[in-house]
Amino acid sequence: MDASYLFTNGPIWTGDPAQPWAQAAVVRGADLIHVGTRDGADALTGASTELIDLNGRMCLPGFIDAHNHLASMAITKVGINLSGVVGRAAVLAKIRDWISAQPSDAPLRGYGWMPDSFEERSPRREWLDEVTDGRPMYLLSADAHDCWFNTAAMRIAGVGPNTPDPDPGSQYFVRDSDGTPTGHAVEGASLLIAMALGMTSVENVRAAQELTLEPAPSWGMTAYFEAGVIVGETSDDARWVYEDLISRDQVGDLQVRVGGSYWTRTPTDDPVTIAAELARWNRELRSEHVQIGTCKMWSDGTFMSGGALTLEPCCGRAADDLGAMTFPPENIEAQIEAAHAAGFDMHIHVDADGSARVVLDALESVLRRRGSEGRRHTIAHNSMVAPVDVGRYARLGIIANCTPLWGTDYNGQYHDVYTTLLGSERMDERLLPYGDLVRSGATVTYGSDIPGVDIPEIPPLIQIEALLTRQRPGYPDDVPLVPRQRIGLHDALRGYTVNGAYQLRLEHRTGTLKTGMAADLTVLGADLFRVDPYEVHEVPVVLTMMDGRITHDAR
Repeated sequence: MDASYLFTNGPIWTGDPAQPWAQAAVVRGADLIHVGTRDGADALTGASTELIDLNGRMCLPGFIDAHNHLASMAITKVGINLSGVVGRAAVLAKIRDWISAQPSDAPLRGYGWMPDSFEERSPRREWLDEVTDGRPMYLLSADAHDCWFNTAAMRIAGVGPNTPDPDPGSQYFVRDSDGTPTGHAVEGASLLIAMALGMTSVENVRAAQELTLEPAPSWGMTAYFEAGVIVGETSDDARWVYEDLISRDQVGDLQVRVGGSYWTRTPTDDPVTIAAELARWNRELRSEHVQIGTCKMWSDGTFMSGGALTLEPCCGRAADDLGAMTFPPENIEAQIEAAHAAGFDMHIHVDADGSARVVLDALESVLRRRGSEGRRHTIAHNSMVAPVDVGRYARLGIIANCTPLWGTDYNGQYHDVYTTLLGSERMDERLLPYGDLVRSGATVTYGSDIPGVDIPEIPPLIQIEALLTRQRPGYPDDVPLVPRQRIGLHDALRGYTVNGAYQLRLEHRTGTLKTGMAADLTVLGADLFRVDPYEVHEVPVVLTMMDGRITHDAR
């Protein structure tokens, strides 16, 4: 039988150390049956083989986004975008203008503000009351770890002085002296408002998926890790999201591979029960391109809002104000132990250097007792890591998942915020140490992490440029954020292909282009190794293929 496709006449970057480059790649059915010389390829082709002439364009493995929420979190990027707007008056003016242009029955939602958007750092519901005319409004922060809501939204949610915090000190409502919520909620407390306003309804989530799952192939993406679905009060409330993905896969309508997770949400969750539920999902929720084998844990929030543990206090804070974690150390270790014992990997959100040490200590403790047993635990984000802890990732076999755009002057605010919080010396030493992690020998993967970025910022080529430059793509005049942490293109590509497949336990099927692997690949409009690093984000994705099926074609 003739091959289905022949890719040739352009650079083919394979991701395979044994053969980094190839002249030709041949696809038959779902598989690569030849990656190597053109002569070898010609022997496998015939009259029915479609020639895909690269014409000097670059072919490489499909991109793997190793930390994202494509199936669940596009709902956080609807409504007004407040990114980069600074000062209470300016923020409220933009909200007022936006509301005036909306239909009277339109939901009032938005995103993108930061604590440092306001002089007071903590927004109040009364400010929104002034511009919303009694209509409920809900606004997520840029990283979706905080929300800002008005009095009408608070009333609909039934939130008041006697409403308990989901987890006092880490998931809570900011309150006035009488206990009344101010309009600022942190971490899990924000979900109570979102659910009450119908933001996480099945209808809304399914509609929002069209903004992320549908265009994923046009970004060159062939697989991603669903790093936790939050659409209800419990993790089991998210089951329908995976059932939908599986149904789509079974009818041939899912165009990316999905590695899924089961989320331990609060310190009241029993680790053994969580591991057992993950095992049940692993058995019951699977298809050819969907698998669930990871326990997601939110060890902290962000140190920008004091929701993460720092080794030393941020500048201007009290000597004993080191922030706080979402889970105490003993809970973290117990959950790692339970998941590890049940045969599953952990994927742990970590933002600050103190949190990183706590999680690394917990992982090391479990690994010392049990050995690796083939586990591939991951620490995600790694926004701050102390230099003495960087080498522990490689030594312990811990995967470091990084969020490239966070390593830039994101929103035009991050450089100033980090400088204020950390000072230049601490920034240089430990802020978003992606280069240090690569150089240490750690396995490093990358994920864009919506809701931590906006939807147009998800494409891997945008993220890769951020890794190369430490500047926002399209903003060449930005001050680079800790420029010594830049990495080279080869390492960036490995993180988005080979290493991503390893994290998702798909390296037997995808992540490299070599004979016998799945035909998961993308063709770019130029050879990235010949493109100015500041122009990578402008390179078009010409074609994407997953399992030998063309999922995007812009030829």
